[in-house]
Amino acid sequence: MNADKVIEYIKSMNDLSTIPSLMAKIVRVLNDTESEGRELLKLISHDHSLAEKVVRVANSSFFGHSGEVRDINQAIMLLGYDRIKSISLGMTVLEIFPANKSYNLLNLWSHSYEIALFSQAFSELICMTCPRECFLVGLLHDIGRIIFLKMDKQKFLDIDPKQMVSTKEVEFFGCTHADAGAWFAEMNNMPAEIVSAIKFHHEPSKAKEYKDIVSIISLAEAISHRYSRNKANDGIWKEEHDILMMEYELTDDDILFVGDRYCAARPDIENFFSAS
Repeated sequence: MNADKVIEYIKSMNDLSTIPSLMAKIVRVLNDTESEGRELLKLISHDHSLAEKVVRVANSSFFGHSGEVRDINQAIMLLGYDRIKSISLGMTVLEIFPANKSYNLLNLWSHSYEIALFSQAFSELICMTCPRECFLVGLLHDIGRIIFLKMDKQKFLDIDPKQMVSTKEVEFFGCTHADAGAWFAEMNNMPAEIVSAIKFHHEPSKAKEYKDIVSIISLAEAISHRYSRNKANDGIWKEEHDILMMEYELTDDDILFVGDRYCAARPDIENFFSAS
């Protein structure tokens, strides 16, 4: 298989209307800096499944409002319009590849949710980065692996996430999951910073633009292996992550802060997918 086959597969998802029209509308809202909350509220309210998922995410103890969020209006009020935009787009992508139909998908999506929370926590320490996009990119960072799983399950399962993932991916699919994920995001008109962060989340030093958000997603992925028990976790700490820690003046206490917030929210992740 070569990379062209992967690109064709992603294009076919659009051609066959696999991509929900709602997702395109939310992407448009995400890209529109002048859009207002009531437009997003209308979009979410017309999709019961999406509304339920967004409220469940908003109720995570991670955001500090556990049990307080009862509807989308409250979610926007407590979490903010920008963060709800991010969560709602992430949930529409999850609808394309429902986690409850495959054990492998369940692991991949729960790992992605973990990275979304790690990324959110890191973004609050590195203040020049917008937290809303970090949560979204964390949720979408491994969408390429999900695409590989859908394309050829056996080849995907032959790749050990604890070993040289990118080498095997290129051998089997002609590209890495980071490439495939970036193509998916680009073909669906997601902002350039999201595309870049997905593409370079394992190799942040190669990013020419949007270095802050790329670095945060990469740090989140790398640190996750210290805390996560998920079999789909492919985070590896490299020397460049030590360099990023120094560049952003992050300390061991900061890592403990991020880890503690994740551990407190772990039951929410498990409950979210067990109820999906």
